[in-house]
Amino acid sequence: MSDSDPWSDQRLAVIAHQNRLMLAQLEALRIALAERDDEITQLSARLLAQETHPPMRLRSLWARLGFRQR
Repeated sequence: MSDSDPWSDQRLAVIAHQNRLMLAQLEALRIALAERDDEITQLSARLLAQETHPPMRLRSLWARLGFRQR
């Protein structure tokens, strides 16, 4: 039986721990990216809705000023 090098075992343990930490950070970043992607999608939909349906306030303002809409 050969004895393993304690330095090598310790280094492997440190590398394994760092790997687990990096994987946890990666998963957190994936979750944050998915949340931001959802927010962007919702804001894009709201922007498109605003562009296709102008607010009624503007139309009523023009009517009060006596302008006719064409």
